[in-house]
Amino acid sequence: MLLTKKQQILIVTLTSLIMLSAVVITVVLLTTKSDSSSSKEQTSATFYVVPLGTEGGLDESDLSSYLLTSVNAGQPNVVYIALDGGTIRHGVDVAIQQKLLQSATDTETFIRDQIKAYLVSHGHLDHLGGFLLNSPNDKAGKSIVAMNETINIIQQHYFNGQAWADFGAQGLKTYDYQILDPTNNISQPIANTDFNVRLFRLCHTCPYLSSAFLVSRRNVSTASILYLGDTGPDDIEKIPLPNNQTSTPRYLEQMWKEVAPLVVNGELKAIFIEVSYVNDRPDNLLFGHLTPKWLLKELRVLKSSRSMKNVKIVVTHIKPEKGARETIMKQLKEGGGDDFTFVLPEQGEAIWI
Repeated sequence: MLLTKKQQILIVTLTSLIMLSAVVITVVLLTTKSDSSSSKEQTSATFYVVPLGTEGGLDESDLSSYLLTSVNAGQPNVVYIALDGGTIRHGVDVAIQQKLLQSATDTETFIRDQIKAYLVSHGHLDHLGGFLLNSPNDKAGKSIVAMNETINIIQQHYFNGQAWADFGAQGLKTYDYQILDPTNNISQPIANTDFNVRLFRLCHTCPYLSSAFLVSRRNVSTASILYLGDTGPDDIEKIPLPNNQTSTPRYLEQMWKEVAPLVVNGELKAIFIEVSYVNDRPDNLLFGHLTPKWLLKELRVLKSSRSMKNVKIVVTHIKPEKGARETIMKQLKEGGGDDFTFVLPEQGEAIWI
């Protein structure tokens, strides 16, 4: 049967409308599913993280720094701590633009009033440069939380009246120093927050040290996250001794033993840990950093016979080399399979934990 030209046009139009309707329905279903999943994650979360900077160098607008707060009934608290401070102001600008910081509308006010402490893992500028630059306008009464070695670097090399004004306890008194002893296994309260913190030593090109923070909620004893600054693998990090001898401190292994009970009991919600380079980086050029294969080896020490699927592994400090992020995540997923849940943080994208 031959169709008239009008009939042909009508059939084509109807077909197009049907196809368009199918696409719209699919988009609606996917959006609804995504919103439902996001809502469920938000409702069950105990921590809320806003990445202010995620990379491991070069781009000063995106260096290691993460805002952390507690979550109650699906709503983030308005009081934050900063885990490292490589990028602060630009990261807060982006977070406000993306509406990640509740009712915050002004970057200056948020930094002064709502960030209550800076937990600094070590003294390298890509982990505290943004914090230092914003210190002249900060509000007094906040804490710099770190191990003694890091506090000494801040005092001697930054807050020394030459590199920068002394905003510390012996100078302008903007900040108090909360020095954490890595041999103390009792978590300490962070002033003006509902968090407690414990510190672990890490090796960052021995004998130089970095550190990790185990942050727990003071009123929710079953919730904690582990944030690591820069660290090299235990099998590579060695301390030089006299007579050309070396020792291996194995700080990561010691830390894994301490936090393993938290994994068993479902209390450890996330591990923030670096992977700076792809797998083909030679071991002698790691400079105190990890690759996917080294991270997986370290995580398996912690995993042992226990499941870690419910512990988010947030991959930090990727160096900004072309294609590195995609390659690192591919190598982690291929090497880790179904054993781990990897998360790649992005500046301006919140993480519910």
